[in-house]
Amino acid sequence: MADLITAGKLCKEEREKRGLSRQDLHNITKIPVDIIRRLEEDENYLRKDPYAYFLMKVLINYYNLDIELEKENESEKKTKSLKDENKKEEKQGFFVRFFKTVFALLIGLLFVIINTSGKNKEDDDITDFFRLISIPQPDNNWITIKENSSQKFIQKISLRAKDYVWITAYIDGEEKIIKLKKGQKIRLSFKQKIKFETIGNADNLTIIFDNRKVDFEKKVVHNLFVDGDGVFYNGYNLAKEES
Repeated sequence: MADLITAGKLCKEEREKRGLSRQDLHNITKIPVDIIRRLEEDENYLRKDPYAYFLMKVLINYYNLDIELEKENESEKKTKSLKDENKKEEKQGFFVRFFKTVFALLIGLLFVIINTSGKNKEDDDITDFFRLISIPQPDNNWITIKENSSQKFIQKISLRAKDYVWITAYIDGEEKIIKLKKGQKIRLSFKQKIKFETIGNADNLTIIFDNRKVDFEKKVVHNLFVDGDGVFYNGYNLAKEES
């Protein structure tokens, strides 16, 4: 069991042993040269960046090293604890604001009802008010990435991550770096096409195109194309409806 700092040093030694430059490694794995340097040498980056664990696994798998990474170091645990506390405080603050708003609305509504209608109408209005505020709002977990909200897009696809996924994509020619956490969902909109130059940890990603799911068996996928007709990889439409 090795921590990220130890794994980074071992990966650097293996790269130098094979006579590879960081640019050579970038050409193979598509991980940016600066990120490779940080994975090998930057202890602060390895302690704090949540995606360092996944990217280090990409290097270990490429080198075929017999290294098992620690799943979570102490700094990640502290970061996770702080995030949980912040979420708890935000949730508490939301409920406080919500009840204050509802209370103010109730007072205002009661004042209007008392001054404008009789008892029967008052009872009906209060009943309707409580019925309306009790209707739950939809929980929208989607993140939409698009170039311009005023444009009309011809297609949309959805991405769902079963674990960490790292993507370099070009949406209608514009480069996007997408990092997905476990359970996260993203909807992408485009006018012409999307080129997925690199999908890291692709076996943990599902692409949904026109209500059809596309899954991958490979760890890393390069040069995947999506347009109005489907999801194309090596010339084959992965989203083609089965006959």
